[in-house]
Amino acid sequence: MRLFFHYSLNIKRHFVVAFLLSMINGCSASYCETIPSIKKGVGATLCFDVISWQHHETAKKDITNWVISFIDEVNKTTAANNHFEKVPIINLNKNLVWFGTLAYCSLDTKLTLAEATMKLITSEWEKLEKR
Repeated sequence: MRLFFHYSLNIKRHFVVAFLLSMINGCSASYCETIPSIKKGVGATLCFDVISWQHHETAKKDITNWVISFIDEVNKTTAANNHFEKVPIINLNKNLVWFGTLAYCSLDTKLTLAEATMKLITSEWEKLEKR
């Protein structure tokens, strides 16, 4: 029985290490459709995995930081290309980013984190345009 728990803990550690290493390999870009490299690293993480690890503090922090940096890159690209009239700047706090990510990931667990984040961004743009 003790061997089983030791084995179980090692599997969890290996998964967390692999998960975090995949996040390090992530990149930031403004659009999934136009830049295929966004689908590597953290952006390639399936929403199923994001939901599965939602109670793990390190995973939550890393995913939230990745989504925030993704949104920041979209805002920078919007500002650099002077698309303020078409697309408003998004400003969300960390809790809204995290729960928004969980919400969009739960809608379709087969999406990647990058695709769910783009849906979150698109939804925010639509809400801001209505104001």
